[in-house]
Amino acid sequence: MCKNTEKQIFDYLSENLSPKKLKHSYNVAMFAAELASKHALDTVKVRTAGLLHDCAKFMTDEEFIDFFKNRSFKDIIKFSPHLLHSFAGEIIAKEKFKIKDRNILNAIRNHTLGRKNMCAIEKIIFVADYVSYDRKWKYAKRIRNLAKNDLNKAFFEVLTKKIEHIIGKSMWLCPQIVDTWNWYVSNNKKDN
Repeated sequence: MCKNTEKQIFDYLSENLSPKKLKHSYNVAMFAAELASKHALDTVKVRTAGLLHDCAKFMTDEEFIDFFKNRSFKDIIKFSPHLLHSFAGEIIAKEKFKIKDRNILNAIRNHTLGRKNMCAIEKIIFVADYVSYDRKWKYAKRIRNLAKNDLNKAFFEVLTKKIEHIIGKSMWLCPQIVDTWNWYVSNNKKDN
């Protein structure tokens, strides 16, 4: 991504996101780039995905429902429309910013629910979104440190914390995050 595109992205985010969400997107991008560097991955791709991961967060639930009414997201629309920001974000990245890189697009699309067989860039954005430097909750610092040394363990810990939170609040558990959990547990026994 050239500096011009990064500036266009930042300008778009500045116009559309709240200051708090803008700061979060920036923090995710910076922490994700730090992780990419530690894990010998493309920092530019990861930073791009980090900046764009919440680029659709300005939309209301009603706008998400309208945007996705002709797509196959019926359960998400019914139970948890705010989850659609990741899918809308992928579309914005493709259409507005002409992002074609599948790893960047998948990282944006899957940063909330994960998916089976995620690549390292996707895992970095999944983790960075949960524990970026603006996140102050109990486990954030420990998971940040873990992610610098073992991305898979950090990914699994974030996935576990997300599911525990959803169940603890008696909220709808999206089948996609269940599929992510089941795939990861079935294919990574040695990491757990």
